[in-house]
Amino acid sequence: MNRSEEYHALQKELETTPPQLEYTVQRALTRKKSLQRKKRLFGIPAGSLAVCFTAFVLLVNLFPPFAAACGNVPLLGALAEAVRWSPSLSAAVEHDYVQPVDQSQSAHGVTAAVEYLIVDRKQVSIFYTLDTDRDIAHLDADYDIRLPGELYGYNSTTGSYGLENGALRRIDVNFVDMDVPETLELALQVYDSTDRWEPGAEPAEAAGDYGDEMLSQRQEPERAYLAEFTFHLAFDPQFTAQGTVVPVNAAFQLDGQRFTLTEVEVYPTHLRVNIDDDSGNTAWLRGLSLYLENEHGERFESCVNGISASGDPDGEGYGTFWLDSPFFSRGEHLTLCITGAEWLDKDRESIRVDLTGNTGEELPQGVRLEWAEKREGGWLVSFSAPYRWGNTVLYQIWGHTYHDAGGRECEIDSRSATTSPMVLGPLSGEELEAHEAYAAENRDRYYESFALKDYQADQVWLEPTWTQVTAYEKPVEVAIK
Repeated sequence: MNRSEEYHALQKELETTPPQLEYTVQRALTRKKSLQRKKRLFGIPAGSLAVCFTAFVLLVNLFPPFAAACGNVPLLGALAEAVRWSPSLSAAVEHDYVQPVDQSQSAHGVTAAVEYLIVDRKQVSIFYTLDTDRDIAHLDADYDIRLPGELYGYNSTTGSYGLENGALRRIDVNFVDMDVPETLELALQVYDSTDRWEPGAEPAEAAGDYGDEMLSQRQEPERAYLAEFTFHLAFDPQFTAQGTVVPVNAAFQLDGQRFTLTEVEVYPTHLRVNIDDDSGNTAWLRGLSLYLENEHGERFESCVNGISASGDPDGEGYGTFWLDSPFFSRGEHLTLCITGAEWLDKDRESIRVDLTGNTGEELPQGVRLEWAEKREGGWLVSFSAPYRWGNTVLYQIWGHTYHDAGGRECEIDSRSATTSPMVLGPLSGEELEAHEAYAAENRDRYYESFALKDYQADQVWLEPTWTQVTAYEKPVEVAIK
């Protein structure tokens, strides 16, 4: 039985409800039938087993007993778990929008298998497994995406590091200025990552001085690979054709800056909002807090664990914002709701900071220099910023480049982000008490710390990723359809 046959056979098994869950499944099916009376905004007809898939995904996410009952259907259970973080991909699975793959390779006691694809005109999500018959607790893989011919222009992300052997892993390949090609190659270089992921394992330097670690010039040793595999993936044209571009051309303003929402691209895996800025604006748009809403009150939020925005090729701002997709929803009308904006003033793209006393130019809104320590190997600095937009934390304060007074450009290549004040070494006694008191007093802030290696001057020119942040009490609404 190949992977495609196995996939549909497993779907068939789900039609038999575990006795202890019969009422729970019936409730899910009843809700599904009520939703079917509503019209669809964009998309294709659901498959014949969409009802079964809807019940399945709802129950795996909401009812642990049902997930346990699916233990005898490992592939579908693994797929539901792998897409649980993404409403768009979960909806795709619910509607049987999955391309099964029957590819497996083994070498040196290691087996890699590509199990499924979820693909449309602009994105490919690859689901694969790594396993071994060797005494290795954790496998991971570096990967490379190879396009046919001279094609290029994609961005890829993965959130699969640290999973158990045999677990379903995911790579997302996003195409910005081109459509998904007919084929691509996935190259995997598999290695033993047990030391990194064993529970309770601590880095050897954890109890030492973290400042020395940040300033060190050590290079990671060259990784030894256990096996290497290359998979040739061909995409079903019925999937790669899916997607709709909705022209909007609606003008709107945010904080006195002018914009035009030109179009919205709706795909099964995600949605893209394309925005043009006015050349007369005094600030670059560097981020938005936003969501989509249809007439039934369904919300489609900004994407997580992947791309949330892509840059404007003509400036320093962002021109495309990525959200969860309403492709499989039943609404007819869609509104973009903007609840916050992040700006970079065009005359503040570089800010002078006095590391000895914080007496340089004005820092970005709400940012403060927590401490700066000069050592033989350079400066160690820590900044903090307040939470924003529903307690969002760990957004970047400074870019990767800094300059000295003469304009010499250097890169920040060692950075730490924490939700409590950064310390460079172990604390005890009064120091620890003071640290805990300060952390409690500033619990609504997060901390970004980094090293300026080999830098000895007392002033530095840093490049902020933003300078101002706005939160709107009432959302700014732009009608899409």
